[in-house]
Amino acid sequence: MKSNATIEQERQNYGYITDEKETAKATHAVIETGLSSHRSMKSGSQRFRWNLAFNLLVWLIVPLPLWIPFVSNRVAYYLLASIQGVFVFMWTIIAILALKNALILYMNRSRNFIDDYSGYEKIPIRHIVAISCYKEPVDLIARSIQTLAEQTEVHRITMVISFEERTPDKEKKCEFLQEKFQNCAFERIIFTIHPYGLPNEIPGKCSNANFGLRKAVKDMAITQNEMDNVLVTTCDADSRFPPQYIAALTSKYLKENRPALTTIYQSPLFYNWKLDSLSFVTRVTGLLRSFLKLGALIPFNINTMSIFSFSLSLAQKGDFIHPGYQMDDIICL
Repeated sequence: MKSNATIEQERQNYGYITDEKETAKATHAVIETGLSSHRSMKSGSQRFRWNLAFNLLVWLIVPLPLWIPFVSNRVAYYLLASIQGVFVFMWTIIAILALKNALILYMNRSRNFIDDYSGYEKIPIRHIVAISCYKEPVDLIARSIQTLAEQTEVHRITMVISFEERTPDKEKKCEFLQEKFQNCAFERIIFTIHPYGLPNEIPGKCSNANFGLRKAVKDMAITQNEMDNVLVTTCDADSRFPPQYIAALTSKYLKENRPALTTIYQSPLFYNWKLDSLSFVTRVTGLLRSFLKLGALIPFNINTMSIFSFSLSLAQKGDFIHPGYQMDDIICL
């Protein structure tokens, strides 16, 4: 276990300021926002939450056909038909929207998105892609990074590869990845090691990504005026990107006049890594999640999941990523 002095030194090395007087004097507010400046976690029970009410509702509805007839046949006649009608309507809408988005993906599969922003040369859009790692095999991480090295706009990308201090053989993994990708066309590659035991944090992707993103912005010396032109993409260690992901994201952002503080970009997710070799339940779950992503989460702006992008301006506005939560999807910033 680290001493308080060691932890404090590591925090200062990476731009963290905890003293309120020092924070007020900070000249680089982009980085030196301090862990203490984060919004406090929501108050309330850590075990009983409102979203559990949905699970209770499901468990009431599923066995409904078994017991409601004993209450009243007339009630069962109308209630069961009404519930079925609602679900049929919902799934019909989801199916139509999923088909629509799938067709959009298919029809743009060969499109050169770079041509879409040929008139925006004066706006230097850059990208930070942050991969948070813990105990994943280094070959798995390398396969994910390789798909980013094959991007048509790879020169716009700064790769941020974040390991945990407690990751086994983290130094060897960093050396392997550095050697493998040092000659790729990335703008730069940044490795970060997230210290264990920092105050006001819990272990997880949020604290890791928060630490890595702050360190990257500090190393890149990004100014306040440049933040609208920097897009951050957060992903898992087992993510694979199509070659034009960065180009398509850049095109969308520029054509929408850079909505830096109002938009988070969610990509469709397909859980098809060796899908045919997995169990029936896993295959059905993976396909259903992709279906719901295309037909519900994206069209209705419900929440983010796994891989999504946002401007660095929005990241700063939200104090980067809250290290007091475990996963960044759903809550995002």
